[in-house]
Amino acid sequence: MDYLALHITLNPVEPFRELVMAQLAEAGFESFVETEAGLEAYIQEAEYNDQETKLLIKQLGSDFSFSIRSENIPAQNWNAVWESDFKPIEVTEDCRVRAPFHEPAHLPFELIIQPKMSFGTGHHETTWLILKNLRGMELGGLDVLDMGSGTGVLAILASKMGAASVVAIDIDDWCYENALENVELNGAVNITVEKGDVRRIGDRSFHFILANINKNVLMQDMAQYAKHLKLGGRLIISGFYEADVPDLVRKAASAGMRQTLVASRNQWAMLQFEKQV
Repeated sequence: MDYLALHITLNPVEPFRELVMAQLAEAGFESFVETEAGLEAYIQEAEYNDQETKLLIKQLGSDFSFSIRSENIPAQNWNAVWESDFKPIEVTEDCRVRAPFHEPAHLPFELIIQPKMSFGTGHHETTWLILKNLRGMELGGLDVLDMGSGTGVLAILASKMGAASVVAIDIDDWCYENALENVELNGAVNITVEKGDVRRIGDRSFHFILANINKNVLMQDMAQYAKHLKLGGRLIISGFYEADVPDLVRKAASAGMRQTLVASRNQWAMLQFEKQV
């Protein structure tokens, strides 16, 4: 699975950088890095359409100009990049995300993640928001689903917090293999890693469903999340911007779920819902 890095130059940079990021996030771009000249945007090469991307940016108006330079990032080179730049992430006083090559901190909830090309190390705001929120929850003896699991970091924390069983599902081959590796690194024997989309859930139901994906997928699959939540169960979602919150709240309400929490960090947001019917 190769990725493309788009180096996007904007003139002027502000206030258009955040608008471009929001527009591209809707189109399936997975992560962004702010640069002095604009931003870098990352997407799976197979998902990229040059004409559609330029059209999306042009739709923001004529008050700015932009240029795009694309760079192919082979999947096999990603680990070397991470190992040179990946720093441990402090989530709470007792929870930390680190790579295998970092010195252990001997915390109660130390999550060891070999990131490879998968999303979910704690560096991105959306992952951090869910990790932090989970540390305030009681998961002991409960069944948890991590949908769009990436590295498996959310599933691993749920396991370490005493969940009875955890299912981690991702549609991507690389994420599936990476999550298997990370589950083994953490000795999380009660996690089942599976490859597929929301249909993979089958007839199972859960007390907690975690979904750190993107707005389009969350909107599309909201009814399925509600279907597979036990009554009184909680859905925690992220992967979207603050501006997307109203749409997602309305969609969840139409599926019988009540909003119980909203949190944000650097314009990225997280929502929590409870199933009522």
